Amino acid sequence: MPQNVIEMIMADHRDVEMIFEKLRKQPENRPALVAELAAKFVAHARAEEAEVYPELAKADPGERGEVHHGIEEHHEAEELLATLMETGPDRPEFTTVLERMVKAVEHHVEEEETDILPAMAKAISADKLVEMGRVFSRAKAGELAKPPRPKGRTKEELVEQARKKEVEGYGSMTKDELLAALAG
Repeated sequence: MPQNVIEMIMADHRDVEMIFEKLRKQPENRPALVAELAAKFVAHARAEEAEVYPELAKADPGERGEVHHGIEEHHEAEELLATLMETGPDRPEFTTVLERMVKAVEHHVEEEETDILPAMAKAISADKLVEMGRVFSRAKAGELAKPPRPKGRTKEELVEQARKKEVEGYGSMTKDELLAALAG
């Protein structure tokens, strides 16, 4: 039976949690683990922002605030990820940055799994959730094929996404306005 998008998102959360645990317990493997974390986290966040969150906001407009908050949390975690990638794995501050990222991601996962995903399960049909799973999977694969860029999307990427989604007035919007329009 095909997986629905909620199951896929939760599986990604468990995968990232396992990578965090390995980063803590296997310092000798940190360079490869950080690269794996960057690729998987960025692909998940971008696919979720592009394909999942907009569907929830459309199905349940009351969730737009949660969707926007989720995107903000992704960007906060991506900034921490960029710092982690720039910090040598043998440096003492690596653990401090890692723990800050773990805390931020755990907070996001908890909110997503207690607020956003249950709202999605209520607002969107089972068939649509399965279809969204396929779209989410394709979007993640597309992101994984690109080099990881954990500093957030460029304005040009947001403009292109807004153009595809036919957002009114996208050409004159600031980056923050584009983010808000795409989330809602």
